[in-house]
Amino acid sequence: MFEKSSQEGILYSMHAQNQPDRALQATLATLSTRHILQLAQRFTQEHPLPPRRGRPPRYPEYLVLALALLQVRENWSYRALRQKAPHELQVSALPALGTLWYRLAQITDARWHAFLAWLAAQGIGRERAGVAEPPETPLVLVDGTGVGYNTPFYARYRRGAEIRRLRSHIKAVVLGYWQGGVVWVVGASLGGAYADEGRLLGAWLQAYGSGVVGSGALLVGDKLYGYRARLLEQVEQVGWTPVVRVEPGVRQRVRAGSRVRALGRLGRYGWALRARYRIEQVFGSVKRAYGSYVECRSAVQARRWVWGMLVLWNMVKLVNVSGEFFVWMGWEWVYRRIFRTPSHTLDSAYH
Repeated sequence: MFEKSSQEGILYSMHAQNQPDRALQATLATLSTRHILQLAQRFTQEHPLPPRRGRPPRYPEYLVLALALLQVRENWSYRALRQKAPHELQVSALPALGTLWYRLAQITDARWHAFLAWLAAQGIGRERAGVAEPPETPLVLVDGTGVGYNTPFYARYRRGAEIRRLRSHIKAVVLGYWQGGVVWVVGASLGGAYADEGRLLGAWLQAYGSGVVGSGALLVGDKLYGYRARLLEQVEQVGWTPVVRVEPGVRQRVRAGSRVRALGRLGRYGWALRARYRIEQVFGSVKRAYGSYVECRSAVQARRWVWGMLVLWNMVKLVNVSGEFFVWMGWEWVYRRIFRTPSHTLDSAYH
């Protein structure tokens, strides 16, 4: 293990080496449609769905995934998506409105998570290939956030039980991988309104273990996770070392073995706690681009919207690490200028 000074020095050198010109980087608002379609197609080719009985679907899965991500990026309704997506994706036919709603609703959380983890694994591999000496211990930053839907205005003046009856809120516990460069979203666990973050994280650990990260990482969380002795034991069982703030109660000292061990790590891994803000930066960037409230009536569609936000984040980071954004953006600009500019604008340019 590295000491604090040497650890931070290596992280700083990695961060400086992996910072290309920001003018040539993709953002959550300028991510090319071609990249969305290409990455969705690569994922479905490498990880196809198992065959099922019945009539085969008319529209391929990668097209449905691309439509879902395009709707999130542009904040389109279903009707606007059917009207404008053919020009964006350069396809001749799209599903009918009812079929489109059904196919989007059929994308499960497990499928979204597989897509998210695949993008993260691609990016982490390329990022490691460009670094000669990465730090020994990567960080898994965990935190919770919320996205509203359906009835946000009622929640402004209602209090207590009235707010809880609305339940128009999606709670997401997000895990981000950081090793000195980009924060990659390696996992997420979604729940309903006022869901317990500790239980959401425990459900993710039970379902995916250490995920694409593998063992040997430091799980960095806030004080909330320091009160959960069983959750800390579960983190240790998957091969991660929990680094959280642990404090004794008013009348009771720290007695559980997992909490005692976490308390003893605070002096050694204090530098890791200071990096926890990076996962909050992910939330801020995503919500500034796509909003903290989605215009959906049902929780099923709102969950899909949250998954789309996280997948688009990993897509942007993967495109920037690959260095392909500038080339594709040039063709995207030509297409938008010629085929999507109104005729009166083009006519006025020649007079």
